[in-house]
Amino acid sequence: MLNKNILIRKAHYQDIADIGALDALVFHENAWSTENFTRELSLHFSRLFVAGIDKQFAGFILAWYIADEIQLLRIAVVPQFQRHKIGTMLVQHLINHADNQKKIVLEVADTNSSAINFYTSLGFYSVGFRKDYYRFDNAILMEKIIHHEN
Repeated sequence: MLNKNILIRKAHYQDIADIGALDALVFHENAWSTENFTRELSLHFSRLFVAGIDKQFAGFILAWYIADEIQLLRIAVVPQFQRHKIGTMLVQHLINHADNQKKIVLEVADTNSSAINFYTSLGFYSVGFRKDYYRFDNAILMEKIIHHEN
């Protein structure tokens, strides 16, 4: 774990360039445009959070909070900060900001073993399969039940 000050906060318009650049680096031909991320900031059901380490951009997570579930759409961590629990902290942040949501759902390419292992380590499990969901890959549907503290 990094021995630095890690802060996760709601994204602002001035974060969009960093978010877009990281998304392009991580997702290549499946990257979103900066316009896509800018639009997400105006949607009432969309949550876009950024992680910073000592005021340096470290990653982001994007999810939709709809009805009783959180749909995790994007997550990425700057390569130099990967394997330092930033992704774990971002997912936990989604859970901490759940209202009436009972689960988190996502799709992941069936060829992306590192992402599948990451989500499995956080308690996600496979609930389905979508053939040809991505351009060249199938998708595994995963979910994690949220246990609210009362």
